[in-house]
Amino acid sequence: MPTHSLEIAGLTLDRGSKRVVDSFDLSLAPGEYCVVLGPSGCGKSTLLHGIAGLISVARGSITIDGTDVTHEAARKRNVGLLFQHDTMYPHLTVQQTLQIAAQANPTRNLSATQLDQQIRVISETMNLDPGWLPRRPDTLSGGQRRRVALAKTLIRNPSVCLLDEPMAAIDRLASERLMERLADVSNQAESTTFVHVTHDGEEAMRLADKIVVMSEGQILQVGSPGEIYRSPNSSEVALALGSPSCNLLSLREVIRACPQIGEVIELPDGQSLNELVLLLRPETIQLLEPASDQNNASTATESGEWQFPAIVLERRNLGGRTLLRLQPISNENAPPLSVTIAESWIPAKTGTRWIFQTPISKLRVVAGSPQHTNSPAI
Repeated sequence: MPTHSLEIAGLTLDRGSKRVVDSFDLSLAPGEYCVVLGPSGCGKSTLLHGIAGLISVARGSITIDGTDVTHEAARKRNVGLLFQHDTMYPHLTVQQTLQIAAQANPTRNLSATQLDQQIRVISETMNLDPGWLPRRPDTLSGGQRRRVALAKTLIRNPSVCLLDEPMAAIDRLASERLMERLADVSNQAESTTFVHVTHDGEEAMRLADKIVVMSEGQILQVGSPGEIYRSPNSSEVALALGSPSCNLLSLREVIRACPQIGEVIELPDGQSLNELVLLLRPETIQLLEPASDQNNASTATESGEWQFPAIVLERRNLGGRTLLRLQPISNENAPPLSVTIAESWIPAKTGTRWIFQTPISKLRVVAGSPQHTNSPAI
């Protein structure tokens, strides 16, 4: 049995004269759930279409279950693809759609009894109401159609299941229910490997065993959700995960305002301060105490905390936590910082001055473009 159900080596894909995916490498074990995360236009959908055999490969190889399928026709690959937009037959009922999909797998031949059983199983798995089966797609809501479309993809029992923005164009409640179903299915379908593309970092953190962060057709970083979140290798990766987004600070200006930071924080080799940014996650910042009018300096304490004064510009109760927007006192022209505090009630009011702190051990320095930084100094 192959150790990887999907292995991609040096995959390069073009659309016309434009290179869309460049030298993409990925190995996934049977049953692994991989989320490819990146902004619109970075090549995510093209990657799925290449794996499915819908577009030709310019360079590289695709192996499924130990067999090289790089130049195999799409119908010969044991792959299921959920398109970004529903592709259900408008003139067929849900039951007829599922029947056709179940019989599309080239590796099996189902009897009528087995076919009915497959439809019952997938309906239970995806929590499809039996009343939907005789209905046509235009009589279903967006969330219902999305679940049926996913059931249509899964009923083939593919070795690799490709999901293109599965939560697109459905409301939050429908999206939440679909994520619950996907989590259940991925836990049950040990032999099915999932490749799910999205631009939503929360969706990726919720579902993935492995996250691939992509930009302009290339991989920026691969790792577990925890690794990507805690140890991003660039400012672009840091901004891909987390809500609100990570605060990115100019390292040169931070050290200018608080020289002790430069003495205790680990810096990458071979890069100037102008090429580096400091990552400050909103949830790592703590509210400490009111600040006096004379207290305008940021400091690094002997206990390993970085403390800085700021004015509270905005506060919002998010239900169980509070979102604050802060204006660092040392630079009133800088864009504000985002802070999330676990308590839903805190004493800080808008317009008041407070000392905030964050453990220096939680800070991370990465390469970053100057335009990514949201605060020159605090």
